Amino acid sequence: MLILQNIIKKFGSRTILNNLNYQFPENKIMALVGPNGAGKSTLLNIICGLDEADDGNIIKPKNMVIGYLPQDPNPNPLDTILEECMSGAHKLFSLKSKLNDAQKEMEEHFSNEAFERFESAEHEYRTLGGYAFESKASKILSGLGIGEDKLELHPTDLSGGWRMRLELAKLLVNEPDLLILDEPTNHLDLPSIMWLENYLINTDLGVLFVSHDEDFLNKIPDLILHLKNGTVREYHGNFDEFLVQYEEEQEGKIKSAEEIKKQIKHAEKFVDKFGAKASKAKQAQSRLKMIARMEESLDGINIDQKNSEIGIKIQLQTKSGVEPLKLENCAIGYEKALIQDFSLFVERGSKIAIVGANGIGKSTLLKSIAGIVPLIDGALQFGHNVKLAYYSQDQVKALDMEKSALDNLMSTDQTLTIPKARSILGSLLLKGDAAFQMAKSLSGGEKSRLGLACLLVQDANFLMLDEPTNHLDMASSEILSNSLSDYEGTVMFVSHNRRFISSFATHILAINARGKTLLFNGDLNDPKVQKFLQIEKS
Repeated sequence: MLILQNIIKKFGSRTILNNLNYQFPENKIMALVGPNGAGKSTLLNIICGLDEADDGNIIKPKNMVIGYLPQDPNPNPLDTILEECMSGAHKLFSLKSKLNDAQKEMEEHFSNEAFERFESAEHEYRTLGGYAFESKASKILSGLGIGEDKLELHPTDLSGGWRMRLELAKLLVNEPDLLILDEPTNHLDLPSIMWLENYLINTDLGVLFVSHDEDFLNKIPDLILHLKNGTVREYHGNFDEFLVQYEEEQEGKIKSAEEIKKQIKHAEKFVDKFGAKASKAKQAQSRLKMIARMEESLDGINIDQKNSEIGIKIQLQTKSGVEPLKLENCAIGYEKALIQDFSLFVERGSKIAIVGANGIGKSTLLKSIAGIVPLIDGALQFGHNVKLAYYSQDQVKALDMEKSALDNLMSTDQTLTIPKARSILGSLLLKGDAAFQMAKSLSGGEKSRLGLACLLVQDANFLMLDEPTNHLDMASSEILSNSLSDYEGTVMFVSHNRRFISSFATHILAINARGKTLLFNGDLNDPKVQKFLQIEKS
């Protein structure tokens, strides 16, 4: 059982964690939530030993194993993906090596001593489930989208995102007592996210994770740990249930504060009326002391100050024709087609979510429609008055790095006022001084959000968005989805964020492992969509 005692962490004059105390229950799935900058990742790093607290203690059992997902993949992996995955289970992998050495010694120089060493190693390996070890690693890799055809490849043959999946697979193979994950769905596609959810729900591992994926936050946690003002408070249930409980608490605090204010006002009236009278002086002094105590109590009631609602109105001055896009018998890809025999007729106002596994051709489809990647075969035709705007995963290349965030946005749409431009930037987490920073000095996430803001103020009637929520928190994702829902134009977008998809998509364009496509009306959770996506490549 892991216990945090009086943990303090400061950055300069700012206290991030303030005498934080918490005793983690065993074998529970816990989501750590809180506002941006509350210290969620800092707390995870302290628990994992990647950072040190300024004060306080962490108490854990001697044999407790904590597993965490690193920020970067192993720079010196083993020779194959399967071996690298199996190396995550340190004890079993070491035993496997020991067993192989003992077998080799026995075969080359047989002796009773060599045979006994082999038997001892084999018994321990078998007792710990070693003979199911390779199969287990293969199944985990497969669940995360790394199929049998890739198991003998060198890990460095994988891209950065896929190597992070391999790091996650190594963690799951090891089955630590407490699994710590910081944004575990960031590198996963939709099928892999769903597999991971099912895996974690059915495991006996303790899990502590941070995520901005609301569906993930609602599917798997037993507990929500709310980190705010340097301390943690525990709530039972999932994220939606936590929000209800938290809102009820806030309402209770507001009522308590209002009652205290009434009592203060009543006491102040008494003091004002009788404070100068000698006969009432004692009672007046008593009331003043009571007012001081009530004001102190009022100061101790922390009530969230909600920001006024910020929305992004996506401009649309010119409507397109009724059928803005038509594709007929298209083959889409590079040297080899990823999607074949693809036809699609898009109606004005449709909001089409493109879903499927990574590497299946979703982004390539958007690039082909945008004219970046030529069609291999087939015909593509835009309708009347179509004005296209395309948001890519490397949208930052379109920014002027020598201009501020505010100037980048206002040069995109010269009709914007400064307050409106700052509101748009603020809704995408570019608040305060960040609006005036040079684009080159912004973080990668801030640059991506600035690129999204610049896209949304263009007068386009057909938006194409490739993973637009990758660097947005839940509040900004909701603002964007509301804006896209109100948008009268047409949207085609790629996303793995299920809450984002479900909030406004009118259609689901599913692409399965065979490169086949099917357009569904409405709900991503439709069993027919799930069944279609799970068809494996022949």
